[in-house]
Amino acid sequence: MRRSEPRTLTADNTTALSRLDLGTRNTALYYNGTLSPTWTVSVSFSQGRNHYAESGFANFSAITDRTQPARGNFRAIGLGSFEPTDGKTYRLAIDTSKQVSLFGTHTLGMGYQYQRVLYSGRLDTSGPQYTIPASNATGVPLADIAGPGIASVVGQKLRASFNLITAASSCTLCPFLNIPGVGDRRVFLQGGGTVYDPVFDTRSNYHAGYVQDTWRFNRHVTAMLGLRAEQERLIGSPGAATGKRLAYSFTGQWAPRLGVTVDPVGRGKTKAFYNFGRFFEYIPLDLPERGFSNQVGFGPGSYAPDFFIDATGNPRARLNEFGTVIPVIDAAHLLNRATGGTGSNILFSIADPNNYILPGTKLGFAQEHAVGFEQQLPHNFVLSARYLDRRLKRIVEDGAIVSPEAAPFLSQIYIIGNINSHLDAAVNPISFKFTPGGTVPAQCDSRFVNTTLGVCYSALGRNGQPAGSSGADGIPDGFPDPVHIYRAVEIELNKRFSNNWQLLSNWRIASLRGNFEGHFRNDNGQQDPAASSLFDFTEGEFGLLGDQNAVGPLNTDRRHVVNIYGSYAFNEKGFKGFGGSLQGLNLGAGLHLESGVPISEFLAHPIYRNAGEIPVGGRGKLGRTPFFAQLDLHLNYPWRVSDRMKLNFIANFFNVANSQKLRLPDQFRENFNPTGVLGMGQLNPDFLQPRLFHLPFNMRLGVNLVW
Repeated sequence: MRRSEPRTLTADNTTALSRLDLGTRNTALYYNGTLSPTWTVSVSFSQGRNHYAESGFANFSAITDRTQPARGNFRAIGLGSFEPTDGKTYRLAIDTSKQVSLFGTHTLGMGYQYQRVLYSGRLDTSGPQYTIPASNATGVPLADIAGPGIASVVGQKLRASFNLITAASSCTLCPFLNIPGVGDRRVFLQGGGTVYDPVFDTRSNYHAGYVQDTWRFNRHVTAMLGLRAEQERLIGSPGAATGKRLAYSFTGQWAPRLGVTVDPVGRGKTKAFYNFGRFFEYIPLDLPERGFSNQVGFGPGSYAPDFFIDATGNPRARLNEFGTVIPVIDAAHLLNRATGGTGSNILFSIADPNNYILPGTKLGFAQEHAVGFEQQLPHNFVLSARYLDRRLKRIVEDGAIVSPEAAPFLSQIYIIGNINSHLDAAVNPISFKFTPGGTVPAQCDSRFVNTTLGVCYSALGRNGQPAGSSGADGIPDGFPDPVHIYRAVEIELNKRFSNNWQLLSNWRIASLRGNFEGHFRNDNGQQDPAASSLFDFTEGEFGLLGDQNAVGPLNTDRRHVVNIYGSYAFNEKGFKGFGGSLQGLNLGAGLHLESGVPISEFLAHPIYRNAGEIPVGGRGKLGRTPFFAQLDLHLNYPWRVSDRMKLNFIANFFNVANSQKLRLPDQFRENFNPTGVLGMGQLNPDFLQPRLFHLPFNMRLGVNLVW
């Protein structure tokens, strides 16, 4: 439930159109000074302000129509989610360095950085607010549909978006709709959203300080030793009832730095080096916006749209002026687990009110090792090679211990912490398998039964506490270890500018493997740093998360990248018979080569229903995108107007060969999952069709006047 809805131009009306108002203002002050020949100091202060507002759209709930195979999925009405925001960032940095002599030469450095960020806005959805009913269309209490924890939201307001879906003939409560190209079919709306005050006002304070010593023992050996300390405090919005803000300080982050450089000859032409560093993450305010609030997720629910009884006695969907159905959320239209209805249980998710961040949680970090050498060659060439090993060693993420098969009736209570396979933060449900349709084991609670898959759960965990509740029970919660490993060999051959020309060239051979990309999920475009959907469910026993937790090539893994850039500048001697007419002419060329990235197959999430969530068959199972090469050219020629004025004519030509190879295909096998059964979602007709191509030939021409 945590993904922003993309804007669309596929609607047949203007209800999905909006007007944007956005802007940024940055101010910066710098001071660099020398206190003595061996002592320098620098100070900087900056302020950044930004705003983003969206308005002018019609106040209708968003409905994505998924009933017309010939046309495909399209937005029938409504904008969907929108989030106007205001942000301010204040940053102060002070650095100083001092050179001293003691058993060699030391350059002692120290510094401090402070950053304060204010981020406020409104996370909302177009359309009216709906009141959550207490029961379904045939009187089943909502607590029996979504679990006992749902009682707290009955009667509360819901902000929701919907999908219009065709129903099975067994759904006698679903009204008929005459679908273009299909005919009369029963339909229903499936959707959900959030139950909470959408206004947020979050803050963060960040402190960092460092000390380091670069010690030159002699002309052969130089060492660098440093230590950086970091602290970040995240502050959430004021509570609706108490007015108090939830807050958490990530303390105890110590980042060592170590480097050694050896010049075996001592002539400044050869060096071998080793560097090690630990680098902590900085968590943006998206996490307290979502995690330090009373945000509650509700859905996906199944609803009969507004209908009337036609002349034949059948229910028929009533259409609005835009030709689509009208959502109604009340007891008479709620179909989940209703006799003659459709849809399974409703998912109920909420942040853990006791341990919204687990005590002792620290910022995530990566560690990097680098080893290499450089050698100066004749004619101003420099050859260098290095090996990099960079790994995420700890992450901060939100998670819930409920498996997909238990989600329909065990509330999804989120915790935030350093997710790994050893984490024990909640009471694990005890499961019992049985033959689907057979006798349910006596140890199970009748409310916690998945008859489709044949699994049920007892009401209490092994420590006698309610299943799914917070608190350790001595058993790991079932999360995987997050893995993100980058290894690369980089080779460079560069020539400093001499004899009118220069060269920059490099070749990177790399591997990026894991099951966790980081703060931004490139595979499905989710932009929720430290709060992605990857750990919202544990693995379970039925493989409903596919290969989400399996280690494989991540989607930005590119094995080979080669760059060759060169330029030539004509001097006053000209070139052959042109005399001095070419003086000042600069010609440049750049060649970029890259191998492809992995192509994977993603199914829709069995609970969230979103496309692009579940990789199956292993990451990169469908090969890689094509190898790509691009040639760019540059020309710069100055024309002197007078002794003090000249015109520069500039021309840049990109992708001269006009190579338009595939950059990325559509990797979503399914675009939606209304069933909750992995692999049984709605097929995406654009699967493996091109989404992005490399840009075709283009050029940029310019003139500037210098005086």
